[in-house]
Amino acid sequence: MLPMPMKKKDLEKLLKKPIVAVVAVTAPDGAPHAVPTWYEYADGQIVFHTGPETFKYKCLAHDPRITLVVDTKEAPYKTVVLKGRATLEEKIDDKRTERMAVEYLGKKLGKAYAKSLKGSKVVVVSFKPSRTISWDYARERP
Repeated sequence: MLPMPMKKKDLEKLLKKPIVAVVAVTAPDGAPHAVPTWYEYADGQIVFHTGPETFKYKCLAHDPRITLVVDTKEAPYKTVVLKGRATLEEKIDDKRTERMAVEYLGKKLGKAYAKSLKGSKVVVVSFKPSRTISWDYARERP
C-alpha cells in the first residue's frame, strides 16, 4: 500500500512541532551536504540559524537551493520535504535564538543555552518552499 499525501492542516501541525529537521544543501564541489537543524515554521516560511563560519553557510552562499526534511520517528510515519531557495542575513537574533532553544531544549536548558550565545552574530536562513512533498502512512491508499 502506498501512503497518501498529508492533509494541509496535518502538514502545518507537523511543521510547528520541535522536531529536529535535516537540511540538505549542495557543496561548492557539487557534493550533497545534509545536517540536523532546529528550525521555526510560521506563515508558510522556514527560518533557522547557522554560524557564519559553518560549511552549511558556505554551501548556501555558493548555491541557495535547499531541501528541509521533517519526519516523525515512529509509525505511522509522516514526512514533509520542503524545497526552495534560501535567503541569508547575518545579524544578532537573540529573541529567535532563545525561542528556538526553549522550544527544542526546554525552558531551563534552553534559556541557559541562549544566554551563552547572547550578542553573537548568526546567519538567519529563511525560505518559502517552492515545492512540498509529503506522505502519511496513517492515510494509506487502498
